[in-house]
Amino acid sequence: MVWQRDVDLVVPLWQGGDDVRIAAGASALAHLIPPSGNRLHVAVTDGPRTTIDGIRNLDAIHGTLKRLRNRLTRRDPHRTLTLGGDCLSDLVAVQHLAARHPDMVLYWVDAHTDLNTPTTSPSGRAHGMGLRALLGEGHPHLIGPNGPAMSTPAVTLVGSRDLDPAETHYVRHHGMAWVDTVEIIADPTRVTAPRPPGTPAYVHLDVDVCDPVDLPAVAVPTPDGPRADSVAEALAAIHAHHDIVGIGICEYAPVVEHDETRLTTLLSALDLTD
Repeated sequence: MVWQRDVDLVVPLWQGGDDVRIAAGASALAHLIPPSGNRLHVAVTDGPRTTIDGIRNLDAIHGTLKRLRNRLTRRDPHRTLTLGGDCLSDLVAVQHLAARHPDMVLYWVDAHTDLNTPTTSPSGRAHGMGLRALLGEGHPHLIGPNGPAMSTPAVTLVGSRDLDPAETHYVRHHGMAWVDTVEIIADPTRVTAPRPPGTPAYVHLDVDVCDPVDLPAVAVPTPDGPRADSVAEALAAIHAHHDIVGIGICEYAPVVEHDETRLTTLLSALDLTD
């Protein structure tokens, strides 16, 4: 049975990663996933490619996030699917759903932790700051008007392996739950431990979590990751264990030659395809 939600958000935001190839990923995912309920396409304005407050393309990013907040405030959905775009594409959806579901947990399924701030980021790319913003730190345009959406105990990192020094320090200092590549391969079903069954959960899926041998069509291919089948087993375990209230899929670059069945394996694990 296909996972039911109130709205699909197609968000071709690319400025967070400063990689225009990712914009096409949103529409490609929309072609692969049948709609459920309403499907909204959110316009992304190019804007000047300038760096403000240590963040590339901040004005364009801020404009897109504002439009998303306005859409979600008006509709107030209980469950959302976001098809991105870069890793900021579902930032507002997580913030919205965390407010609706105060006990929501977040699975950050991503080769990167995205825990930088403008002062720690080596690149100034905002797609590496999304999770830190959800935890209430970073630029106010990313954090949003309501402050922290999540707390560190509510977050599980899944498949993360390419961390900047400041991110490594943050994870260790806060004791964040982290299921690494070795653990995913050994037993993907243990990814949900020790989360209580039936609790609301959001799944942020950056498809670069898979080893690029399997799925090279991503913005930032990162070696030494789990194969797509292992990631799919972990996603299926999350889906079976929790009440899924939100899913975001991002950083897909369909222009890169790849085997599309690897991607559909991930989508099927989340009950997004027939």
